[in-house]
Formats: sequence, structure tokens, C-alpha cells
Amino acid sequence: MSKIPKDKDYPKLSKATSGYIEILLFENANLNAGYFCNDCVYFIKQGSQCAIVKNDGPDVNGEQSDIIAPHGICTLWFPIEGQAQ
Repeated sequence: MSKIPKDKDYPKLSKATSGYIEILLFENANLNAGYFCNDCVYFIKQGSQCAIVKNDGPDVNGEQSDIIAPHGICTLWFPIEGQAQ
């Protein structure tokens, strides 16, 4: 059970600070095999969001999108236990 209080909005990191990047080449790849946001404990699939990285703003390449893509990656990636291959 999580001990993180849910009654407070915690600050999130920018995409650029987190090292986030979307690799369009992997958009249709098997997202359960690799280091993609789709297999990260911080990824919230409903709404394509991240618990610790902001949805908006430029990534490390200056590209803009308003989601955290399932095929994205960042330096804060942490696997969902037993799910990532």
C-alpha cells in the first residue's frame, strides 16, 4: 500500500529535465519489451500521463506534445515489477 499522501499536488519535472523523448519509430512497436513509458511504474495509461513528469512542454530535442507517450522514454524510467521484458 502506498504511503504517499494523495491530498496534495506534488511538483512535476519538465520533459527536458527528465530526459524525456518520444521515438516515433517505436510508436507501433511491442511496448512491453523495452524501456518505454508504457512499462514504467510512473506511467498512468488512462490519459497518457506520468506521475512525475509534466505532460506539456518541449522534450530534450525541443519537440512538443501534450501527452506522455507510451512509446516515450526518460532517464527516470523504473520498471513495473514482473511486467517489463
